[in-house]
Amino acid sequence: MACLPALAGTSSAPASANSRNQQDRPDHHRGPSSRTITTTGLRPGQIKHVWLIILENKSYDSTFTGLNQNSYLWKTLPAQGALLKDYYGTGHYSQDNYTSLVSGQSPSYDLQEDCDVANTDLGTNSNIITAHTGRWGGRTDNFGQLLSPAGANAPDGKNGCTYPKHVATLFNQFDAAGVSWKGYAQDLWNHPGREDGLGGAPGTRANDPTHNPKNMTPTAADKAAGITSFTGAQPDDQYVAKHFPFPWFHSIIGDDNTGKDALTTPAGGGTDTDAQHIANLDDPSHGLLTDLKKPANQVPAFNWITPNNCSDAHDATCKGNNLSGLFDDKGNPDYSKPLNTPPKNHTGGLYASDLWLRYYIPLIERSAAFKDGGLIDITFDEANPPFHNMSFSNATDSTPVAKAARKNELYRYRNPSAKDFKRGYRSYPAGTFPKAGPMAKNYLKADLAGQTINGRRVNWEPTGPNSTLATDAKGNQLFPGPGNNGYITRPPSCEQDGALVNADKSNCVAGAKNTGADYGYSGTKTIKANATSGSSTVAASVTVADQGRAVTGAGIPAGSFVGPVTNSGPNMVAQASDPVSNGSFTLVNSAGKTVKTTGVVTSVNLSATGVPGHLAAGQTPLSTFGARTATPGGGITGSVLISPLIKPGTVSTTAYNHYSWLRTMEDIFQVSNGRGTGALTAGTVSGGLDGDGHLGFAAQRGLTPFGTDVFTNARPSRHHHHR
Repeated sequence: MACLPALAGTSSAPASANSRNQQDRPDHHRGPSSRTITTTGLRPGQIKHVWLIILENKSYDSTFTGLNQNSYLWKTLPAQGALLKDYYGTGHYSQDNYTSLVSGQSPSYDLQEDCDVANTDLGTNSNIITAHTGRWGGRTDNFGQLLSPAGANAPDGKNGCTYPKHVATLFNQFDAAGVSWKGYAQDLWNHPGREDGLGGAPGTRANDPTHNPKNMTPTAADKAAGITSFTGAQPDDQYVAKHFPFPWFHSIIGDDNTGKDALTTPAGGGTDTDAQHIANLDDPSHGLLTDLKKPANQVPAFNWITPNNCSDAHDATCKGNNLSGLFDDKGNPDYSKPLNTPPKNHTGGLYASDLWLRYYIPLIERSAAFKDGGLIDITFDEANPPFHNMSFSNATDSTPVAKAARKNELYRYRNPSAKDFKRGYRSYPAGTFPKAGPMAKNYLKADLAGQTINGRRVNWEPTGPNSTLATDAKGNQLFPGPGNNGYITRPPSCEQDGALVNADKSNCVAGAKNTGADYGYSGTKTIKANATSGSSTVAASVTVADQGRAVTGAGIPAGSFVGPVTNSGPNMVAQASDPVSNGSFTLVNSAGKTVKTTGVVTSVNLSATGVPGHLAAGQTPLSTFGARTATPGGGITGSVLISPLIKPGTVSTTAYNHYSWLRTMEDIFQVSNGRGTGALTAGTVSGGLDGDGHLGFAAQRGLTPFGTDVFTNARPSRHHHHR
């Protein structure tokens, strides 16, 4: 067995709780023994290779019902393996989920906002909590979590984005355990100077979060170099650093901007940010397709894959190539064509992610590595409601696609009735707010947190020290929690919407006084629209969440509002600027009765959303969630796993989340048996926080990893070993 490396920059420490088994630690390419791993039901070495593919921003009801016609993901792939119907994200919007997945750290505000201000350090090692703050493994114990020195919910840009060196990750655990790994990102390094920091960090190599943080707003020099965005896609480079976890940890990139002083050193030498560990997905020398052609024992044991902002279903229309040119007329991939074949269209969303999966999944499945104990894991970072505009179809509209999908939904959504509309068109006295409207009720359920503790499903997750769920004396939410008020319309004082009156970032503190004015919205937005004179239907890019907005403009009769919405697609858009869906709404009055245009309509003005406080009637959308409803999680996304160890067509309804996933990976590769686990500020790399190899909130006592409901073809031995 190869000698495993010692941790760089750490001192020796007492052995972890499982160090007595180190001499028996199985190499990840060695055959299985009879001992099972915790409650996964797996024997050591049964899973030798994992490919994690992480997609973006879709709820279970958007993805696994047929609502968006992404048949490869919602039909073909689950038939090959297991569908996890109750898999949850841990927050909104994106980046906080990625860091939770690999470190067990809970969301903090800058990461919830996708590090959109500047890439600065998120505290130091001294900010890691070293004392238990409640019952170990309970909801309130923040042991091992990093406390933002700026304070919970400090204004965006004040927390920082990159964790200090003693916040260990799964990849540090792999290093110490001698497990090979690689992170692939589509389009990585396509545009010089855009993501040239260590590990794919935004900016140039000169940018490091400690000494030379990268501002996320492109400068004049950036624009002159053709860089239009560091947080979104651009035509020649659809990679975004916020979806790639590696550059956001000093434990991986080190402190001196060379990568050589990272927390750990890979078993094969080099650094955690060299070409053997961080690669462009399609690099001809180090990319995925090249690696898949190798013998199984030369393929990394763990493979992280981040498709670009088009292929991961994030962008509704793709700024660049969506791979549509690589498929024949029957929808089959043509592997004889070069990857840069021009696309047939620029449609994004789940259409684009289906193309990516149709192209790459068969190649993984054909590889020698997959056939030798392989596991493909396709999941999403967080859930969007199915009626949000990054989905092609609304769950509530009358299109045939929506009607067909309803039988597969986890939650039932419906269009509001005229009675519901009447309730929406009310002014509310200062300090009083409506309850959640009919559209909100099931989405609130779908967007909660969830996991399984000691075999029992719970509807919570540990929120951590930086994302509290405090309320004022009236019960109104002061902080958005891990859910970050994602994709909902409601009036908490810290929603930090520019349209809020007297609700700037300084109001996001405990004990803030809330008045009706705090929740008053002002202003309108103008959008393109199309309708002939005398029509009750207006074509426009709207979603169900726009229902109840006041509508004004040429050709619009006074007292008009957005009624029932239809939003179907996808269109095979020719240009990235083209609309991807066909949206329209029925024009109604305050009684919910249909009204007709008085002239040709080319644009409309929509009132801003929100509880109106003292504002005029008619500005309360029917999807309002109310001020007293917490948003504690990232919602149900669903997940698909494929492996020879899983019976095709398996369905699991056990509640899992990103912390469960991390615990599963730690157990599969038995990282607790790693060597060189020097003491950190809290815990160790190999021993984790609990002595059993679990980091952050993956160390919750009783947290259930993926079990025999998932690995249904593992044929475990009778004697399970439970940690």
